[in-house]
Amino acid sequence: MITSLIQNLASLRRVAGALLWLLLAMPASAETVIDLAGREVELPEKVTGIILGEGRYLPALAILEGERLTERLAGIMPDFELADPAGYRQYAEAFPELNTVPRLGRSTADSFSIEQALGLGANLAVFGLEGHGPTARDATLIGRLERAGVTVLFIDFRQDPLNHTLKSMELLGRALSREHEAEAFTDFYRTELERVKTGLESLGPDDVPRVFLHSRVGLQDACCETMTNGMLGRFLTLLNADNIATERVPGVSGMFNLEYLLLEQPDIYIATAVGSTDTLDSHPGIIALGAGVSAEQAEASLRHVLSDTGLAQLSAVQHRHAFAIWHHFYNSPLNLVAVQVFARWLYPDTFADLDPRHTLATLYQRFQPIPLSGTYWIGG
Repeated sequence: MITSLIQNLASLRRVAGALLWLLLAMPASAETVIDLAGREVELPEKVTGIILGEGRYLPALAILEGERLTERLAGIMPDFELADPAGYRQYAEAFPELNTVPRLGRSTADSFSIEQALGLGANLAVFGLEGHGPTARDATLIGRLERAGVTVLFIDFRQDPLNHTLKSMELLGRALSREHEAEAFTDFYRTELERVKTGLESLGPDDVPRVFLHSRVGLQDACCETMTNGMLGRFLTLLNADNIATERVPGVSGMFNLEYLLLEQPDIYIATAVGSTDTLDSHPGIIALGAGVSAEQAEASLRHVLSDTGLAQLSAVQHRHAFAIWHHFYNSPLNLVAVQVFARWLYPDTFADLDPRHTLATLYQRFQPIPLSGTYWIGG
């Protein structure tokens, strides 16, 4: 009887071993997600090559990949280095191999080279809902990539940043098998954003300031480009501010006549800065902020622009309620910092204890493989 029992146990062990071997040998079932374009996407079992449809997604990739930033990067659009050369150089100095990653066009969707992309051997392409690279409207391009075995995943930091940033980072974390890194970032983001939302609860309708958001100041002769229902305009909505351009500019962005601006006289004027260390001398009419720009340079740059005869007539400028912020927060997972900065400017008493400088420093220390350098907002 004992001999028979031993034989049965041995037989069961062999069966269990065979079943375990079969389970291990079976291919893992692919994970399916819904991306920000509402598409059902089957993720690759292992991402071996990444195409970034916007170069300014590099900081988002850095949050997840860290020191391995370029290991799986197969191709990239060059909009980052074109729009923010000083910011791009920070990454290129830390990762010199970044300069050898193939560029897939210029800074528009129609310049994206599908033939070049197909020759890279990548199996994941990360695109945005709107912006400088391919979007969900580019059905032919998407179809060609997918038929060639390249999974296309749509994320968004621009169209609806406050609702889509967390979802975008979670999607990227799952696609790249960096769920732990994504969770650490999203937990921090939620906590810091909640501090703003909690502060807003103590405000009443009489506390609402009238604000004008002047986009890309000095980049064009006409005045004044603004943002309303998208990009940084969403942050004013969250903060219950009265964006004076909303009724006249019903879309995401557009022009708000200088005469109207002088007539409306907002309580607070906020400019967005597209200048950098590269433009301080060559284009003094463009506000410079970002990597490498000192606080003194940023302040002088803002004051130069505000001395314009038109803007100088604003009471907000005269009473030093005029500010400038780094434009590229509008398309970045670090946009949380801009929300906190706006909160401090709009409601200085309510958010006196909020420290966006510490928030930005923490984001770089914990989630970026490069050091923080430069000035990203100025004024007051």
